[in-house]
Amino acid sequence: MKEYDKVELISDKKKFTDLGLKKGATGTILGPKRNGYWYVVFEGEIFQGEDGIWGCTDISAAAEDEDLKVILE
Repeated sequence: MKEYDKVELISDKKKFTDLGLKKGATGTILGPKRNGYWYVVFEGEIFQGEDGIWGCTDISAAAEDEDLKVILE
């Protein structure tokens, strides 16, 4: 795995479910591996609030190799 790889979450650990992530969620690795973890931003939805400001429901998490599967390099 490396920075900018697209990955799939293959783990259902409590730390992920507590964040609202489910097995099968997809995301992108952002940044180099640090202390055994990858910084992954999992894809959410883009929305526009009533005030007109755009936002998203992306979820970021620290994940180990065993938690991820590369789906696109």
